[in-house]
Amino acid sequence: MRFSNAQKLVYLVIGVICLMMGVIGLIIPIIPGVLFLMAAVFLLSRGSKRIHEFTKNDPRLSKMHRRMDQFGEVDARSRVRLAGWMVADAAATTVRVVGGGVYRASKTIKKTFNSTFNGNTKNKVSNY
Repeated sequence: MRFSNAQKLVYLVIGVICLMMGVIGLIIPIIPGVLFLMAAVFLLSRGSKRIHEFTKNDPRLSKMHRRMDQFGEVDARSRVRLAGWMVADAAATTVRVVGGGVYRASKTIKKTFNSTFNGNTKNKVSNY
């Protein structure tokens, strides 16, 4: 499959962004690091002949390379649907994680407020 220089540049730029997100995702649990790394390999192999040959000849990546080539045969409608499901999953995960943090923070604030203003002497400081 031949790509123009502009297409290769776009693949390389998006591939590098996915690579950075993948590395960050290995550290931060909210971001799916492995998924971004796989996307980076796919995009970088489309933009660089050297990376394409590396993924094709490496025994660990050859199976993934064949699947990437088959993915190129998938129509655009299915790709957009897959991307939509991935975005929806990421949004749901973010809402769940952020919502859990907000819930825990509100419980802590409520507990602190109640213990401060309801006469709970356990947490009060004496003025002696």
